[in-house]
Amino acid sequence: MPPAALITGYLALTVLPLVLAVAFAERLPGPLRAGGIALGLIGFAMLLLQFVSSGRFEALSSKIGINHTMRFHQLAARMLLLFLIVHPLLFFVPERIDDVPGAARMLVRMLFSDYMLSGTISLALLLFMVAGGIWRHRTPVKYEIWRATHVVAAAVVAVAGAHHVFQVGNYSQVIWLRSFWWILLAVALGALGYSYFVKPWLLARRAYRVFAVRELGERIWEVVLEPQETSGQGAGIKFAAGQFAWVNFRAGALPLFDNPFSISSAPGELPRIRLLIKARGDTSGRVGELKPGHKAYLDAPHGNFTLEGRSADALYLIAGGIGIAPIMSILRDLAYKGDKRPVSVLFGARNSRQLVYADELERLTAVLNLKLQFSVDEPGPDWAGDVGELDAALIERALPLAAERCLCLVCGPPPMMLAVEQHPRVLGVPPGNIVYERFEYD
Repeated sequence: MPPAALITGYLALTVLPLVLAVAFAERLPGPLRAGGIALGLIGFAMLLLQFVSSGRFEALSSKIGINHTMRFHQLAARMLLLFLIVHPLLFFVPERIDDVPGAARMLVRMLFSDYMLSGTISLALLLFMVAGGIWRHRTPVKYEIWRATHVVAAAVVAVAGAHHVFQVGNYSQVIWLRSFWWILLAVALGALGYSYFVKPWLLARRAYRVFAVRELGERIWEVVLEPQETSGQGAGIKFAAGQFAWVNFRAGALPLFDNPFSISSAPGELPRIRLLIKARGDTSGRVGELKPGHKAYLDAPHGNFTLEGRSADALYLIAGGIGIAPIMSILRDLAYKGDKRPVSVLFGARNSRQLVYADELERLTAVLNLKLQFSVDEPGPDWAGDVGELDAALIERALPLAAERCLCLVCGPPPMMLAVEQHPRVLGVPPGNIVYERFEYD
């Protein structure tokens, strides 16, 4: 399904409850009250659709990319929260604008009445979830605890919100709109149940094991995985060069403990899969302790940071730090296929010890029509390459051909992505020929 169809379908589903309410209403309320009802209907539809835009469904992430999927999920959450906060205010606050304290007291009494309590619980938990998502990296809460809390809160928000809609919403008593809510609620809870119960069971049946672990650079490890079974259902996954996997090294396959890691190997290396992992404070921080034979569970493939469906006369690959992983997958696949197009790799890192795969990149110049450019922020005494951030001058110098003939793929940490984001476009690479991949969001 193309991205345009996904967007059209999403808009149709968010507006449909409003259309049904208007179509079957015996009479319409005044403009302010109508606005409050519209925001409530649209906001609740958006809330239930959040369950399928969580980055866990390959049908979405492979079409629009994890970058757009997760950014949309976050922005939609903030927008629907705003809609649902304004929704009750429009019912009576404008009529009592001359008595703001009195209106505030009435609002509090209304929100905490038995009649409205389920809606208040849903709204309060939604506010907690959105705030927790925005400030997660600024709090000491462990990733696994945040994930578990997020999942439980999401289920309660959906059920409490549905109870509120059925109990309070006059327009939702119409059989067509009521049926719509039941279907959408079933889809939302079904998506949650599939992600946290059905899929873990399926992943456990095709478990992987660690074949090898080696440290490639400063806190950067390569983990090689192989299927526990060599045939049948456990024979392994298939993927396109540049895609990623949700990987869980904990006991069981529950997604509370998984993290997204890019696959650095080429599809031609299957059934073994190589991952490039930077040690951080969560599960990845213990990657160096993994031993051969340790179980791993892979939910893959995901993402559209690939060459599939895209064409260009030349390839321009820009990596920052650990962002070299999917680019190595692409380069290895190009070498495997004997692709002779001009390819340029611009690789930046904090220091030379984080320029992993540098030796292999040099060897690939004998196989591919490959041009390499390295840059570090903290050069050592023996460093002879470029120094500093990936600025416009460096990016222009590394272009393999005229900018309008290039396909540009960019992957790296957020600061590097922000610094690079505008340069290819400014230099003339068509916006449709620039693909970004990132896994960290505010």
